[in-house]
Amino acid sequence: MLALLLAAALRYDVLLSAGHEGRPGSCAHFPQHRCNLGAPGEIAWTPVVVDQAARILRARGFRVAREPADFAGTFEVSVALFVHFDGSSPPCSSGASIGYHTPQSQTAARMWREQYSRYFPFRFQPDNFTDGLRDYYGFRQVNASAGALVVELGELTCPKQHVWLAQHLQWEGRFIANFVTSLIGWKRKWPASHDDSAG
Repeated sequence: MLALLLAAALRYDVLLSAGHEGRPGSCAHFPQHRCNLGAPGEIAWTPVVVDQAARILRARGFRVAREPADFAGTFEVSVALFVHFDGSSPPCSSGASIGYHTPQSQTAARMWREQYSRYFPFRFQPDNFTDGLRDYYGFRQVNASAGALVVELGELTCPKQHVWLAQHLQWEGRFIANFVTSLIGWKRKWPASHDDSAG
């Protein structure tokens, strides 16, 4: 059965999904998903980050499936990233976090935490600290050989984090592209004049 599913799967190097993008319009077409609109502002910010990451990765020669929050089909990829920002009540009780469902994603999660925590100047929650992270619905639609992660880039409901994140949206996209590249390797070099450094 698994072999049949993989044969029917769409094959890419990377799947990038922008959390909550397309909602509430897509909710009626995917009633099996909880129609969560995310933290205030998240629905506008995740596409900015994901579009930047997809653009850079494609320029480097990667085959990228760029998806909204709700999408059809199954995908066989090296990496799947579901990009989100967190919200919390009371404010400032959360931060960045990672979710994953399978043991083979643990290496990618450790690598993400190690790299992102060098730059993100606020708190980092434990991995899979909510059921929603560990059992994220999108994991059912991907077979990711190098890892499938939900990445919460920070807490929008915390004023200091919100300001920092607002100033780093394009940087976040570059960071994701560089993370994916370091995780699964280079496809080709990009023009030297193209500045995609994470710093």
